Amino acid sequence: MLADDLSIAATTPAGERWIAEISDRADLLALPEAVQSVVARLRALDRNSRDDLGGCLVPQTRVRTVSGRWLLIHASRLSGPGACGQTAVMLEPARASEIAPLLLSAYGLTRREAEVAQLILRGVATDRIATTLSISPLTVQQHLKAVFDKTGVGSRRELVARVFAEQYQPMRPGRAT
Repeated sequence: MLADDLSIAATTPAGERWIAEISDRADLLALPEAVQSVVARLRALDRNSRDDLGGCLVPQTRVRTVSGRWLLIHASRLSGPGACGQTAVMLEPARASEIAPLLLSAYGLTRREAEVAQLILRGVATDRIATTLSISPLTVQQHLKAVFDKTGVGSRRELVARVFAEQYQPMRPGRAT
């Protein structure tokens, strides 16, 4: 929980551990930039969209921790007695489906290649991908070949390993994120 001045009003032990994992400052009481970014987006939405959407948008981001795990960070304004100006920030392990688009974007895939790749990462067969995307199985194979070329792999199994397994390795000094 954050006070209106962005100081930490309350936290859980798990929250403290996650903040330490994503902290980009020596002062662990200072909010990491990823959290500040989500809260800033929430405040901008509060100012600009109260009338249109009733503040129903929940800004979020994904961030990689120093141990190599991915977190989903989202924030929401609290309401009710005693909640004046407070913001709830949730930090939770990101599911594979939440980080796949982010990881795939690093390879410069086209929109359709990314769609095919995401279905491959879910274990969907070529015929089912073709049906889902309303394209021919041959077109799926052509997109898959382009995905393999761009990601430097030669099989579906290698693609899964490249996108997920390597991304969940603990961070080592000098390793790019």
